[in-house]
Amino acid sequence: MKELETFVKTVGEGLRTLAQGVHAIADKLESYVDVPGDDRSESEFEPAVNHNIHAKATPADAPSREKPVINATALVYEKISSAEGSVSMDDLHQETGFDRKKLSNILHRLRLQGKIKNVGKGVYVKK
Repeated sequence: MKELETFVKTVGEGLRTLAQGVHAIADKLESYVDVPGDDRSESEFEPAVNHNIHAKATPADAPSREKPVINATALVYEKISSAEGSVSMDDLHQETGFDRKKLSNILHRLRLQGKIKNVGKGVYVKK
């Protein structure tokens, strides 16, 4: 029984380490998607089309089913811009589905770009 307990603890620690590695990789990939210091103007936040959505060959006359993909920073900025008044972190979390760490990074980036301002703890408005 003691051997089983030791084995389960070892497996648990291994899984915890693996999860930390996956989170580190996800954060690194996220940094490539949302480039810090992106100085594009508001009009440049247009949806990008992902051409790799349908990898299978389709007939030339078949209509395309691709949906435009908008980057996370542009989506959050759009939510803040379209709001009447201020927007809280909780509102953004509910509307976008992004976790709080990702939202914090995006909001920080938008503040550095001068596109939004913080009017209270966790409350933002467009400048």
